[in-house]
This record gives sequence, structure tokens and C-alpha cells, in this order.
Amino acid sequence: MSPMMDALEEVTAVMARQVQSWLPAVTPERYVAFLDMMYHYTSRSGDRLRLAAERATHPELKAFFQELAREEQEHYRLARADLAAFGRTPSPDVPREVSAFHTFWESIPAQRQLAFLGALIVLEGVAHHLQRETREALGRLGLQRSQARFLLVHLDADLEHGARARELCARIAGEEPEPLFEGARTAADFWVALHRKALVAA
Repeated sequence: MSPMMDALEEVTAVMARQVQSWLPAVTPERYVAFLDMMYHYTSRSGDRLRLAAERATHPELKAFFQELAREEQEHYRLARADLAAFGRTPSPDVPREVSAFHTFWESIPAQRQLAFLGALIVLEGVAHHLQRETREALGRLGLQRSQARFLLVHLDADLEHGARARELCARIAGEEPEPLFEGARTAADFWVALHRKALVAA
């Protein structure tokens, strides 16, 4: 890997290690809080990715965002169904952490379109670092499959998405690392804050 790709991978690994440290103490109630957070985060995934596609001027980047928008736009339904398996419904208010990430995403202009890709590299790539620990946590909680579909789907789908994002980045990023790393670091901070809010009891 290039030094740039190595550095992006390190951003991803650091955020994964932070969440790994919380997984052994997760309770069923904290897992439900995680599902609620994921519902709010993914309810606008399609909108976010369509916005990225609209602003992207690089043809490959635009096509990648368009394809992900189609694949991701219904994932909030998985989180909602998992909540229903616990007899719960999504909370009415969008968490502050999710709103802040939407604001950041919507602020990215076309001339900094690589920030979208940097964010996706870490958000889609983190599953690669969390496969074993996440599956162990699910097993420890004794969940039924109907309560864990969101995570099980994403543990597999995100491996492919992350690999494709990294491959695309290696081809097109060139000499524009600054917006790429802004997107990556902002997304990593958001992802850690989201999981801290859901998984760590106040």
C-alpha cells in the first residue's frame, strides 16, 4: 500500500480499537440503544450518498456513490426490524451525533468531493477490523438471528464496500490528500462518538 493508503488504514484501525474496548461490557439494553442509533444514522444513508453523487464530478466517484445509494437506502429497515424483535420502536428524536454528521456531510462542496470518499473508506472499512469481536459479542448476548440482522448484513456487505472504496481511492486520489483525510477523520470521530453514546452507559 502507498503511504496515503497506510495512513487511511491507520485512521480506520484506531476507531476500531476504540469500539473493540467497549464490546465486552455491552448489555442487551446497550445493544438496543445501538440499534436505535443505527436506525437514525441509516435512515438517511440513501440521501447522503445521492447528495455525494450529485456533487461528485469524477465519473467513477459519481458512479460509486450512485451504486451505494441504491444498496444502502433500505438498511434502516433492518435496524427497525431488529428493534421490533425486542418489542421496541425507534426513538422519535434524531441523536445529536447523527445530526452533526449530516451537517458535515451536507457542507462538503464539489471541489472537495474526495472528503466523501475519505469518510466512506473508514465507515465501510471498519468492519474488516471488527469481525471476530462483533460476532463474539453477539454470541455472548445470546441474540436470535431476528435481533441481529442489521449487524450480520453489515459485517459482510461492508467488507466489499470498504475494499472497493480503498481500490477507487488508490486509483483516483492522486495529489489531493487533504480533503480525503478531512472526510476520514471527521467520519471516524463521528463513528466513535456514536458508538460511545450507544454502548457506554452514562
